[in-house]
Amino acid sequence: MRIRSAWYWLVPGMHVKRFVLLFIIGITLLFISLSTLLGARGIRLVAGLELAFERFFQRILGPAFGSAVLVTAYAIAAGAACLIMVVAAYQLMKSVIRPLAGSAPREPVARTIYRYHRAGALPHVVVIGGGTGIAPVIETLREENVLLTAIVTMADSGGSSGRLRDAAGILPPGDFRNALIAMAGESSRSARLLSYRFPEHMEGIGGHNISNLIIAALSDIKGNFGDAVQEFAEVMQLPGRVLPMSLDSIRLKAHYTDGSTTEGEDQIPLQNKVIEGIEILPNHAKPFVPALESLAKADSIIIGPGSLFTSLIPPLSIEATADTIARSAAIKVLVVNAMTERGETDSYTAGMHLHRIEQVLGRQCIDMVLLNRTPFPSDVLAKYAAAGVHPVENDLGHMRRPRVIEADICSSRDNYIRHDSAKLRRVLRVLLGL
Repeated sequence: MRIRSAWYWLVPGMHVKRFVLLFIIGITLLFISLSTLLGARGIRLVAGLELAFERFFQRILGPAFGSAVLVTAYAIAAGAACLIMVVAAYQLMKSVIRPLAGSAPREPVARTIYRYHRAGALPHVVVIGGGTGIAPVIETLREENVLLTAIVTMADSGGSSGRLRDAAGILPPGDFRNALIAMAGESSRSARLLSYRFPEHMEGIGGHNISNLIIAALSDIKGNFGDAVQEFAEVMQLPGRVLPMSLDSIRLKAHYTDGSTTEGEDQIPLQNKVIEGIEILPNHAKPFVPALESLAKADSIIIGPGSLFTSLIPPLSIEATADTIARSAAIKVLVVNAMTERGETDSYTAGMHLHRIEQVLGRQCIDMVLLNRTPFPSDVLAKYAAAGVHPVENDLGHMRRPRVIEADICSSRDNYIRHDSAKLRRVLRVLLGL
């Protein structure tokens, strides 16, 4: 990591090397000018040049007048050298200090400066889904030279988020918080603070996550959730943006094949029924404008992984969002879950995941489908099978459109199957051309 960070000082576009070189030229010119004016001839090459200039001017203008002109020229050169050094120092300070303004950077200084000056040339990558599911993708891309935006589902109805939603009337911050933690880096001090949950025995705040309370406070101070979450992200000095899919108070309503319905994101998987479709309420929910703008500018759009019906489909169900994604020329990648999900995608194959996503988008527009092929220990698979959860089967084969990629992108640490950010990094770098 240190070698990679040092490399940034050498790449084009840093706006540092040119001013360092200019400063060195200024010092050199000042040294030559002053050494001549003071009568010092300490360097053979410089002394030789000085004598050549003296003879040239004296031959043309005469000994006395030639010497006076030469002294004047060196005085002007000394002044020009000082001006060059001042300009170079000012530009150098501006190039370095501007990117570092505000809080201390959460990444190597050289990379911070590089990303600041190259912002217009960096690829825009947008990740869509629930905060927990897309966390490994955010962890992967936050360390790459991209302009990263995460658009998260805002439909939590359980836990601390649900309590704040009912008590304070604010949008549920759970998914937003999880995406923020991933953007900060799970091992960072900020992430550890954001993850803190008050013990259940503490009256009033027991069970609440501290970042949920901070977002609730900022919502009250700012007057709306949109300004609150953007203020929170700016205070944390993150390498990318985290945006809500909408500022409307959205609830999910599941329609099952038996004709019944259930409302509430936390209640939908508990019914153990086959989901016919998912509906967002209110039906006229509007997208968050900055999120829509990010999608419009995106070079790559990554959907998933995450709960198909409660994390991935809801943000895509807003008409303007779906239309923007479908019409976009960006590379669109669907990262399919490694395992089925009880109460949502029982017996679902990769093709069924793809069909559901493109059904919501209104057209076949997914360019790549990323599937897991990591072999898992038999005891881990047996544990999941006992709970009715199985690996998602690849029934897409090796299609050309969309392109199907199978790769080792998961791990089973602590007997839990999760997407692995380190493995994802190697694959996404190739797929997105990073």
